[in-house]
Amino acid sequence: MNNIDLLKEYLKKIGQLNYLITVLRWEMDTVAPEKSYDYLINVSTKYEMESFDLQTSEEYIKLIEDSINSTEFNNITVEEQLYLKRLRDDYYKFKRVPKDFYEEFCTLKSNSVASWVNAKKNNDYASYKPYLMKIIDYTKKYYQYMYPESTNLYDDMLNDFELGVTSSTIDPLFEKLKEEIIPIVRNLKQKNLKEFTYRLSDSEFITFAKFILNYIGFDNTRGALGLYTHGYTTKLNNNDVRITFTNKNPIDSISTIVHEGGHGIFDQNIGSNLTSYETYDVNCYALHESQSRFFENILGRRKSFFVPIYDEIKKVLKIDMPLDEFVEYYNDAHTSKIRTEADELTYCLHIIIRYEIEREIFNGSIDLDKLPEIWNNKYKEYLGVNINTYSEGILQDMHWSDGSFGYFPSYLLGSILDGMLLEKVNSTLGDVDTLLSEGRIKEITKFLNENIHKYGGSYNICEVAKRVCGKELEVVPLVNYFKDKYQ
Repeated sequence: MNNIDLLKEYLKKIGQLNYLITVLRWEMDTVAPEKSYDYLINVSTKYEMESFDLQTSEEYIKLIEDSINSTEFNNITVEEQLYLKRLRDDYYKFKRVPKDFYEEFCTLKSNSVASWVNAKKNNDYASYKPYLMKIIDYTKKYYQYMYPESTNLYDDMLNDFELGVTSSTIDPLFEKLKEEIIPIVRNLKQKNLKEFTYRLSDSEFITFAKFILNYIGFDNTRGALGLYTHGYTTKLNNNDVRITFTNKNPIDSISTIVHEGGHGIFDQNIGSNLTSYETYDVNCYALHESQSRFFENILGRRKSFFVPIYDEIKKVLKIDMPLDEFVEYYNDAHTSKIRTEADELTYCLHIIIRYEIEREIFNGSIDLDKLPEIWNNKYKEYLGVNINTYSEGILQDMHWSDGSFGYFPSYLLGSILDGMLLEKVNSTLGDVDTLLSEGRIKEITKFLNENIHKYGGSYNICEVAKRVCGKELEVVPLVNYFKDKYQ
């Protein structure tokens, strides 16, 4: 075996442990009885520590360094070279984290998520607050270990989710969006649409989700679906991508199904030359969100998207609603309290609120005891809504419960790229509405597979904007899209 082959064999061991860790998390979220959580958390922590040992060993870094310095390194693709260098960089960061601290942090995150689930269900912030305060403290320590010379801890968090992206990248983009979007939101007309009350059984919902996912290009033979209080996609490997949904209003749920399907399509189509290096989540989360939100919003909210499949949707959902009325319902834009139920326009402000709070938390300019109050005030200022319960306020998202500070901006950065991708697809493949209305959505999926997905996390969202769209990441195309649609 050459040096790179030896490294790949070592990475398989890490990958197998991470597979077990992810399966245990999936079990806890979807089918495991609540009383099994303590045991599953202990088992998961055990595997996480075994993975930690492998990822911080001297043998591991020697294999990485030998691979980078070998003659074989020059014969692999540029993207593989980037992955190998990323492994080396991550090793030196991770190596600085004390093992006992990391074990405590892993256990804390699992317990915190379990506490959040119950707190959200019971509108009980008081029971969850100690976990949140501890998660914030441990997250600070975690990044201080990895970046001992850091001058901006929150930038390090952002960089961990999207390599090369910092607040200096985000601030001007988000400020410009706020300036453009808030006036549009304030001028939205409230529509009196009839309420949709029909619900699917859990099994009917999963069958419906599989139909939608297959239509957009997700391979159900390499995926699994489950129900959870929060929708998410997790990749165990290219042939095992798992998605959770919340079974609620099935019309509103279409957007979640298509969104998570976009994540799954990305995960299933990363080049096989790169997947052997993927022992962890490659930090391209904003790029990932661009793909999920492109399917969800840019494609999946158009009338043309539904033309080929609307008869089937009417049959499954038992509705007798003209397509135009359905699309109007589905695209109703109005201010709301819940991020995951927000329309594509007001969603931007939901993310900006979270970004600004996170930034202030880790820059030390916020009173942590007043987090719910700060949250509520920003919702009143930006969206004009009153938050009346913790569950519809600070408890609505799971991200902070597992220490995922720095993730939220990924959603909006993704949407910004989506405006640019719409222009690119129109100019390259032809009119998007024509393609969709003719049932040719998989031609768009293939374009994304070949130009974005196969490269995995090799390039960050800013680099992809230049590589695919030929220009720097900018908000103008997204703003134009919103103005055309909502003004």
